Amino acid sequence: MESSRELYQHKVEAQLNEWTAKIDLMVAQTEKATAQAKLELKPHFEAVHTKFDSAKTAFHDVAKATDDTWKEMATKADHVWSEFKAATGGAYDALKHHKPD
Repeated sequence: MESSRELYQHKVEAQLNEWTAKIDLMVAQTEKATAQAKLELKPHFEAVHTKFDSAKTAFHDVAKATDDTWKEMATKADHVWSEFKAATGGAYDALKHHKPD
């Protein structure tokens, strides 16, 4: 039977893969936007990429953590993940605003 740590790592891997695909889709949708819309969307997507990179780093830190510290590291990683999802929500809302009717 897998440990809590292994289950957590599998869950994280699945989330990272899922969100990589979602970000790629959002970026592809942005390519269809007008030049002005792209300028307005750029800061949102920069924030998404920055937060996603931070989340990946935090999750990799969990994987490298000792058995004694991994839960603490996972709590920190989950907080970073929440910040990433908030940034993604803002980017998605901005993208919806700029979608052609």
